[in-house]
Amino acid sequence: MPPRFVGTQPAGPSAGVLLGVVLGALVCTAWVNDLLLGVGVAGIAAGLVVCALWAAPDWQRFGVGLLVGTVVAVAAWIVLSYAAG
Repeated sequence: MPPRFVGTQPAGPSAGVLLGVVLGALVCTAWVNDLLLGVGVAGIAAGLVVCALWAAPDWQRFGVGLLVGTVVAVAAWIVLSYAAG
């Protein structure tokens, strides 16, 4: 078992949600400006979520928050873009 130091705990779900909202806004902004850039940024976002959920067992709560924040931001962007016309 590796030694644990003070302050080395993984980030929690609230930090994941905040970062997910920023990540979702970045995906939407890239998608609007250039489709290929949007696909690339979405792929990076998906890879980050997969790594946080699957590859880093201690970071699963952060990964769930990241996924929820990203989905909420993208869904809000879709709803607002359809509402605007």
